[in-house]
Amino acid sequence: MAEFEPRRAFEHIDKLAYEIGPRLAGTRGGQQAARYIQKQLESHGYKPEVQEFSFIPRAVKMRARAISLIAAFAASLLLPPLASLAAFLLAVLLGYALPYITPKRLGRNIAAALAPGEPKARLIIGGHYDSARCAVRPGLNTFVKFAFLPTIITFLVLSLARLAWIPPLAWSIAWVCLAPFFLAVCAVLISASSKRVSPGANDNASGVAVMLEAARVAAESPPSDIGLTFVAFDAEEQGLIGSSEFVKKQKSVGKLAMLNLDTVGAGKRAFVVEGNGLFRRRRTTPELNEALARCCGRAGLNAKLWWAVLAGHDHIPFLRAKLPATTFTADAPNKDDFATAFAKKLGLQNARSRGYRYIHTLEDTPDRIELINIERAGQVVLGFIGGFGK
Repeated sequence: MAEFEPRRAFEHIDKLAYEIGPRLAGTRGGQQAARYIQKQLESHGYKPEVQEFSFIPRAVKMRARAISLIAAFAASLLLPPLASLAAFLLAVLLGYALPYITPKRLGRNIAAALAPGEPKARLIIGGHYDSARCAVRPGLNTFVKFAFLPTIITFLVLSLARLAWIPPLAWSIAWVCLAPFFLAVCAVLISASSKRVSPGANDNASGVAVMLEAARVAAESPPSDIGLTFVAFDAEEQGLIGSSEFVKKQKSVGKLAMLNLDTVGAGKRAFVVEGNGLFRRRRTTPELNEALARCCGRAGLNAKLWWAVLAGHDHIPFLRAKLPATTFTADAPNKDDFATAFAKKLGLQNARSRGYRYIHTLEDTPDRIELINIERAGQVVLGFIGGFGK
């Protein structure tokens, strides 16, 4: 097999994160990145398929829900009990309905198959190329994820109690107790409305760059016994939309599995994502995890298991479709935050939060990428391809 050249991969990172820059899904930067990826695959002899899909931006959804809820909470101080409850319920309904009548954006997955047709085994290697809006404070998003539903339920209970017997003073005290949540919603609203978008060198130009270089190597030295499909997903940062759309078109013929590459360029530790979620858990495929860990070992990496409590990955839609899938990533050392400490109390011993602190910031730039990480990630991917189907 031809050799993986990390400097070639680094050139892709430089192009995507520095020359093109921020690649928010559905914007000009995202379109430029899609064209670049398509041309790179064509230059290696592939005939890429462009899969287009429409989606509602996450920021639109967050703004609609936050504005409607803030308005309802404010109205609750001025309106009588029954009108206050009605306003709140109407606001929740409008907050979820309004985004669906707004203009949608266009996303693009770029997929290229080697040995097309219906081989006995096919491996999908993918990574997302879109980047994310810059977050004000990641901890605020964590707070909202944990507090949103309990706060809504509490407000409804208090509103119903207010109709029956709760005195005005008690209602005012309860409202003040909910004020921190209102402030958090405002902060998330500001974050969602931010025009600042991360250049996304590590998240996830690094994964796409390794995928593109692996595609070049595979095209020069194609495996004889399996089919390969290389995919650059769009709109991952919008809620795994691109990979979900891709999975809808897959036909389960023979052995099919997926290896996702996400944030592989920075940090001195290699990880195999064991699963995602806290209460609604989605576990990756153990057999693939074991194979991936062996490939990491042969590349000189002592890979650990990582349970992503709050983060999502593009392997999740494949798992939902009952297709084997896993994710390879890298990261820096870190300390447990509230979410991971809580998850460990619930039995998720491999739960951890991300240590690379430049994710979703303007500082996620190519100069923070470590060439040795790219080289080892390439070795892992090629080793995984070599062992797949055996």
